[in-house]
Amino acid sequence: MHQELKTHLSAAEVGALWTQYTDATMTACMLKYFLAKNEDKDIGQVVEYLQQVTQTKIQRIRKILQSDNYPVPIGFGDNDVNSEAPRLYSDSFALAFIRNITRLSLTTYGLALSTCARQDVRQHYHQCLADVAQVDEKAVNAEQAKGLYMRAPCISAPEKPEFIQDSDYLGTLFGSKRPLSAIEIANIFVGIEKGIFSKALLMGFAQVAAAKELREFFLRGKQIAHKHADILGDLLTRNDMPAPASPDSYVTNSIVAPFSDRLMLQYTILSTQASFAYYGTALALVTRSDIFGSYVRLMTEGSQYLEDANMLMIRHKWLEQPPLAEDRRALVRR
Repeated sequence: MHQELKTHLSAAEVGALWTQYTDATMTACMLKYFLAKNEDKDIGQVVEYLQQVTQTKIQRIRKILQSDNYPVPIGFGDNDVNSEAPRLYSDSFALAFIRNITRLSLTTYGLALSTCARQDVRQHYHQCLADVAQVDEKAVNAEQAKGLYMRAPCISAPEKPEFIQDSDYLGTLFGSKRPLSAIEIANIFVGIEKGIFSKALLMGFAQVAAAKELREFFLRGKQIAHKHADILGDLLTRNDMPAPASPDSYVTNSIVAPFSDRLMLQYTILSTQASFAYYGTALALVTRSDIFGSYVRLMTEGSQYLEDANMLMIRHKWLEQPPLAEDRRALVRR
């Protein structure tokens, strides 16, 4: 009987699993704190469900990596979270945190699945997608029940399908501009939501970080997120559409850190990378010249912040190195 040989993990598979493991251990730490401070039972159930899903996912990844003799990443653990710290974020922020995690995960897991071939890895990502879709369903239901769900603006249905007649549809940087398309509105709205979330996240980090340079760095990130949300919001308001408002009750006045400086800086990197994913998608779909230019400027500013964050991680010796390809030149020079 023919027996299929188990193939080694490819670089794409290792890269996806390695990154996912690190992010999952970080998420588990944050969920542990949110659960410890939870007061809203309905939101607590969503947090607890995601925590269970995350822990199971961590164990699956560990097993797959070890099956191919790859060392398991250090990631994050109990030393990176202080569940005894006072409340820093509201329960509604914890729910917004989960929505941001699920939105990013639905994108990255789908991409990982499309680049993986080994059957156990594919099964893992099939399960990840099913799990995160279920978490997102629970989170959306909780947001709607509590009046926290931010719904994108509505537009009137056209009388009939039409083709674009001339290049004026693309517009110019300074000339007259057509109304926003439904696709552009959707991506702008997601960007605003992300900016609102990041502003609250980084304000909290800035209050509690131990190192002064990190407090200043997180405050700078909060100001960038605020500006990005304002720029995108202005695109809606100038087209007579409502922009989502920033909740005032996300962050308390606590100055006691629930998370390590390393975890907060690593999550800032993840959050900034998520912004790039959203802006990149919007950039690929936008057809109005002025909006295209706005996204390019936002991404340029974000790329500098991301580079500075990675430099801080390296300076503090906090950035864990992913598996690297063989250095053939070093082997020859030995």
